[in-house]
Amino acid sequence: MIHRAVPAKAPTSFGARAHDYDRLRPGYPRRALTEAWAALGGGPPGTALDVGCGTGKLAGALAALGHEVTGVEPDPRMAAVAAANGLAVEVATFEDWDPCDRRFDLVACGQAWHWLRAGNRTAKAARCLRPAGRVLLAWNFGSHAPSIGAGLTRVYAAALPDGLPTGEGGRKDLSEADADEYAEELRSHGFAVTKTAVPWQSHLTSREFCTLLGTESRHLALPWAIRRRLLRAVARHLDTEEGGGIRMDYTCVIVGASKAG
Repeated sequence: MIHRAVPAKAPTSFGARAHDYDRLRPGYPRRALTEAWAALGGGPPGTALDVGCGTGKLAGALAALGHEVTGVEPDPRMAAVAAANGLAVEVATFEDWDPCDRRFDLVACGQAWHWLRAGNRTAKAARCLRPAGRVLLAWNFGSHAPSIGAGLTRVYAAALPDGLPTGEGGRKDLSEADADEYAEELRSHGFAVTKTAVPWQSHLTSREFCTLLGTESRHLALPWAIRRRLLRAVARHLDTEEGGGIRMDYTCVIVGASKAG
């Protein structure tokens, strides 16, 4: 079910590839979420707000653990996929979204916290929480074997001598160091913070990997013809040198925060 508000400026590039995003973007391992929840004291599931829910990757994982999840998503195309996946989602930016006196046991955000205004995002999350409420900010950071990374670097250098653009909103690739900065922001607002990191792996065919790349903001910022040429070169390289696929090594990093009752 979708409820609409008038969205302010927000990332809009991902919706063009919403179904590919939903199919191939990494999910959030159950182990990572249960360990992060336990680090915050555990307890029964409750009501959860998923900020920037996208197609519902994190929301679905939280629902599977028993949470009753409401999503907020600025891109109506992403929200439509989330709704088709069974999520109650409201179309708005988090900054403009009105909780209408609702308060939640958990405010969560998967791979989207950096799109929100620093400081304001944490203050609003705190206002959306019930007493003793908690926050879970989740990311998947991916890497490849060094030999594969070196080969892909050569492919990118040949196709894009100036490198990838920064993407919508001037965003560059995130790193685990960014998660540490967000943890400090939460502490500055009076939260007690935990951090959980769980490694996991996925294997993609060359076509799946290139489709996945095509959902990322820095690739979406490329002109269509250049992006197509680049991804075809990546696919040829993987088919020729890597047996037609690639192993992705992920670390699911979750910054948890608890609010004093």
